[in-house]
Amino acid sequence: MQRSRLAASGIARYFEVVVTSQGCGFAKPDPRILRIALDGLGLRPREAVYVGDDPAVDGAAARAAGVPFIWMDRGDAVRGARPRRRVRSLAGLPRLL
Repeated sequence: MQRSRLAASGIARYFEVVVTSQGCGFAKPDPRILRIALDGLGLRPREAVYVGDDPAVDGAAARAAGVPFIWMDRGDAVRGARPRRRVRSLAGLPRLL
């Protein structure tokens, strides 16, 4: 499903590796899903960044995998602390990278 969404949006060519919980058998916040992506890209955790819209689940997975986390703040209510590094759209990413 995710690959078809990327293709339909016209951005599939920007993704060398696509890892889904269905494909790897792990779901967030299990850090193994991020480690599989890192291995597929040949990167160490600090050479990547994880952008997610759920600070509790996505942030926990990133922390457990040692990957810096950026919160995609869409204005929804969040459980727990609000992450320090956040963007409201993908256009805001370059200033944090």
